Amino acid sequence: MAIASFVGAGDLMINRAEPRSMLRHVERTLQEADVTYVNLEGPMCDVGEKNQGLAGIARHVRSSPRTIDALEHAGVDVVSLANNHTMDYGAAGLEQTLRLLDQARIPYCGAGRNLEEARRPVSVQANGLKVAFLSYTSVCVPSYAATKDGPGAAVVRVKTAYEANLRLLLQPGSPMATKTVGNPEDVRLLVDEVKAAKADADAVIVAWHWGVSERWGKLIDYQRDLGRAVIDAGASAILGHHAHMLLGVEFYRNRPIFYSLGNFAFDMDHSYFRRESVIVQFDVSRDGLANVRVLPLMINEDHEPVPANDGDAQKVAWLLEYHSEGLNTKFINRGRHIELCPLI
Repeated sequence: MAIASFVGAGDLMINRAEPRSMLRHVERTLQEADVTYVNLEGPMCDVGEKNQGLAGIARHVRSSPRTIDALEHAGVDVVSLANNHTMDYGAAGLEQTLRLLDQARIPYCGAGRNLEEARRPVSVQANGLKVAFLSYTSVCVPSYAATKDGPGAAVVRVKTAYEANLRLLLQPGSPMATKTVGNPEDVRLLVDEVKAAKADADAVIVAWHWGVSERWGKLIDYQRDLGRAVIDAGASAILGHHAHMLLGVEFYRNRPIFYSLGNFAFDMDHSYFRRESVIVQFDVSRDGLANVRVLPLMINEDHEPVPANDGDAQKVAWLLEYHSEGLNTKFINRGRHIELCPLI
């Protein structure tokens, strides 16, 4: 039976004189897999003007163009581009990113020169298997979305409503309940795209920039609803990011939804970033995924991912279990790895 090993990691943004050094502690793990994936947070560019649509909301983020050397050296096979920083440096910044990836022959998904390119799946062949990738963001400035003739990201829009808390009548400051739901048109398109990708591949991995950052630490209802819809449509796994911290893992129909992988290699300091992270590992076959596990990481003072020592690995395991309560996932700490499987 044909089997391909997969590794995947979260947000990557590199800005340093020697980009390869960022991944030096984990490069062997990345290089040894048959298929290696990361999320490229923001463009790789030294051109373009800061997009003013982000002013006052968040920082502008980009990697050095030399980051492409680090990706090549680490054996990265595919990157996702759909996130809230995709267009931080406008069309010029994205175009330089796409050109660098094209020259390095690293497939990408989730952003493009137009809507068709941004939303189309890309595939990686490994050991006779075809693994397809799709990438979406539900977090971004509206103008960052790709259009029929314009560059940008693949966006799945989400509507937000607030329910007044009756306790406001007697308790000033009582929080309101938040309700979120995917835009019906976007959800239909999303489901159709996943179904089409699965019809032409042995496995489909969906990368999704979603949820709430700034150490909110909770899932938003649309994440579970849309995550399950994507699994129902044929996705083999979902790899989530944006929270800049680890969140829970849900097994739905025996397939994993990683709601947030945390920072992976992020050359930036911020008060709400967490140091705990993971590399996801599993085996892909025509029968599905097997040996789902994570390699616990800690981010060092130089922002570099480092395999966790025993004590830190236990901390990572505890965090995953804590955030996965009620998500039908069992964690087995094997020391260097943490195995994951459905509870039922």
